[in-house]
Amino acid sequence: MAEERLAFESLPATVGSVLEGEPFTLDDEDSSHFQRGTWLHKAYPHGYVPEFPETLVEGFHLLSMLDAVARSANGHPDNMWALNYGLDRVRFIRMVHRGDVILPRLETLEVTPKGSGYKVLRRITFTVEGTDTPALVADWWSYVLPRGVEIS
Repeated sequence: MAEERLAFESLPATVGSVLEGEPFTLDDEDSSHFQRGTWLHKAYPHGYVPEFPETLVEGFHLLSMLDAVARSANGHPDNMWALNYGLDRVRFIRMVHRGDVILPRLETLEVTPKGSGYKVLRRITFTVEGTDTPALVADWWSYVLPRGVEIS
Protein backbone atom coordinates (compact mmCIF):
# COMPACT_ATOMS: atom_id res chain seq x y z
CA MET A 1 0.00 0.00 0.00
CA ALA A 2 1.37 3.42 -0.94
CA GLU A 3 2.13 5.91 1.83
CA GLU A 4 -0.48 8.68 1.98
CA ARG A 5 0.95 12.12 1.22
CA LEU A 6 0.27 14.92 3.71
CA ALA A 7 -1.66 17.74 2.09
CA PHE A 8 -0.08 21.17 2.53
CA GLU A 9 -3.36 22.52 3.93
CA SER A 10 -3.27 19.81 6.62
CA LEU A 11 -0.05 21.07 8.23
CA PRO A 12 -1.90 22.78 11.14
CA ALA A 13 -3.42 19.40 12.08
CA THR A 14 0.09 17.99 12.66
CA VAL A 15 0.56 19.96 15.92
CA GLY A 16 1.29 17.42 18.63
CA SER A 17 2.39 14.73 16.19
CA VAL A 18 5.64 12.88 16.79
CA LEU A 19 7.83 11.23 14.16
CA GLU A 20 10.67 8.84 14.92
CA GLY A 21 13.44 9.49 12.42
CA GLU A 22 15.79 6.99 10.85
CA PRO A 23 18.67 6.09 13.25
CA PHE A 24 22.06 7.23 11.97
CA THR A 25 25.75 7.29 12.87
CA LEU A 26 28.54 9.70 12.10
CA ASP A 27 32.00 8.35 11.36
CA ASP A 28 35.54 9.68 10.97
CA GLU A 29 34.96 10.59 7.31
CA ASP A 30 31.78 12.53 8.17
CA SER A 31 33.69 14.40 10.88
CA SER A 32 36.56 15.22 8.53
CA HIS A 33 34.16 16.57 5.87
CA PHE A 34 32.36 18.68 8.49
CA GLN A 35 35.63 20.10 9.85
CA ARG A 36 36.80 21.09 6.37
CA GLY A 37 33.40 22.40 5.29
CA THR A 38 33.11 24.65 8.35
CA TRP A 39 36.79 25.67 8.45
CA LEU A 40 37.46 24.11 11.83
CA HIS A 41 40.80 23.02 10.39
CA LYS A 42 41.58 26.76 9.99
CA ALA A 43 40.22 27.74 13.40
CA TYR A 44 42.43 25.11 15.06
CA PRO A 45 45.48 24.82 12.74
CA HIS A 46 47.55 23.04 15.39
CA GLY A 47 44.84 20.58 16.34
CA TYR A 48 42.25 20.56 19.05
CA VAL A 49 42.68 21.20 22.73
CA PRO A 50 44.12 18.03 24.29
CA GLU A 51 41.19 17.77 26.70
CA PHE A 52 38.71 17.55 23.78
CA PRO A 53 37.80 13.85 23.40
CA GLU A 54 39.21 12.62 20.09
CA THR A 55 36.04 10.81 19.01
CA LEU A 56 33.56 13.49 20.11
CA VAL A 57 31.11 14.70 17.46
CA GLU A 58 31.02 18.51 17.30
CA GLY A 59 27.75 19.98 18.57
CA PHE A 60 27.36 22.06 15.41
CA HIS A 61 27.89 18.90 13.35
CA LEU A 62 24.88 17.37 15.10
CA LEU A 63 22.94 20.59 14.56
CA SER A 64 23.76 20.52 10.85
CA MET A 65 21.97 17.17 10.61
CA LEU A 66 18.53 18.66 11.42
CA ASP A 67 17.51 19.36 7.84
CA ALA A 68 18.43 15.94 6.46
CA VAL A 69 16.91 14.10 9.43
CA ALA A 70 13.65 16.09 9.30
CA ARG A 71 13.31 15.68 5.55
CA SER A 72 13.90 11.95 5.80
CA ALA A 73 11.45 11.53 8.69
CA ASN A 74 8.79 13.43 6.75
CA GLY A 75 9.13 11.10 3.76
CA HIS A 76 10.68 13.68 1.40
CA PRO A 77 7.37 15.38 0.56
CA ASP A 78 7.26 16.56 -3.04
CA ASN A 79 4.18 18.79 -2.66
CA MET A 80 5.86 21.38 -0.42
CA TRP A 81 9.25 22.90 0.30
CA ALA A 82 10.75 24.82 3.22
CA LEU A 83 13.27 27.42 4.25
CA ASN A 84 15.18 27.49 7.51
CA TYR A 85 13.43 30.18 9.60
CA GLY A 86 15.61 29.95 12.71
CA LEU A 87 16.22 28.36 16.07
CA ASP A 88 14.65 29.36 19.37
CA ARG A 89 16.65 27.11 21.65
CA VAL A 90 19.40 24.56 21.23
CA ARG A 91 20.98 22.50 23.98
CA PHE A 92 23.84 20.01 23.74
CA ILE A 93 23.14 17.88 26.80
CA ARG A 94 25.13 14.68 26.39
CA MET A 95 28.26 13.84 24.42
CA VAL A 96 27.94 11.97 21.14
CA HIS A 97 30.92 10.01 19.83
CA ARG A 98 31.62 8.90 16.30
CA GLY A 99 30.02 5.50 15.79
CA ASP A 100 27.20 6.08 18.30
CA VAL A 101 23.74 5.26 16.95
CA ILE A 102 21.69 8.45 17.12
CA LEU A 103 17.90 8.18 17.43
CA PRO A 104 16.04 11.26 16.13
CA ARG A 105 12.59 12.29 17.32
CA LEU A 106 10.60 15.17 15.81
CA GLU A 107 7.59 16.73 17.52
CA THR A 108 5.52 19.44 15.85
CA LEU A 109 4.86 22.12 18.47
CA GLU A 110 3.25 24.92 16.46
CA VAL A 111 2.02 25.76 12.96
CA THR A 112 1.27 29.42 12.23
CA PRO A 113 0.06 30.93 8.93
CA LYS A 114 2.57 33.27 7.27
CA GLY A 115 1.98 34.71 3.82
CA SER A 116 1.47 31.85 1.35
CA GLY A 117 2.77 29.27 3.79
CA TYR A 118 3.19 28.25 7.38
CA LYS A 119 5.83 28.75 10.04
CA VAL A 120 6.35 25.32 11.59
CA LEU A 121 8.06 24.83 14.97
CA ARG A 122 9.48 21.39 15.65
CA ARG A 123 11.38 20.11 18.64
CA ILE A 124 14.12 17.82 17.36
CA THR A 125 15.67 15.49 19.91
CA PHE A 126 18.71 13.30 19.27
CA THR A 127 19.31 10.52 21.79
CA VAL A 128 22.20 8.05 21.73
CA GLU A 129 20.90 4.49 21.54
CA GLY A 130 20.98 2.80 24.95
CA THR A 131 20.74 6.06 26.91
CA ASP A 132 17.79 7.94 28.37
CA THR A 133 19.26 11.46 28.39
CA PRO A 134 18.92 13.40 25.12
CA ALA A 135 22.17 14.43 23.46
CA LEU A 136 20.67 17.39 21.59
CA VAL A 137 17.36 19.22 21.83
CA ALA A 138 16.59 21.96 19.31
CA ASP A 139 13.45 24.03 18.78
CA TRP A 140 13.62 24.75 15.05
CA TRP A 141 11.39 26.90 12.87
CA SER A 142 10.82 26.26 9.17
CA TYR A 143 8.88 28.35 6.68
CA VAL A 144 6.91 25.81 4.63
CA LEU A 145 5.40 26.67 1.25
CA PRO A 146 3.41 24.68 -1.30
CA ARG A 147 5.43 23.48 -4.30
CA GLY A 148 5.27 26.06 -7.09
CA VAL A 149 5.17 29.11 -4.80
CA GLU A 150 8.33 31.17 -5.16
CA ILE A 151 9.58 33.90 -2.87
CA SER A 152 12.10 36.63 -3.48
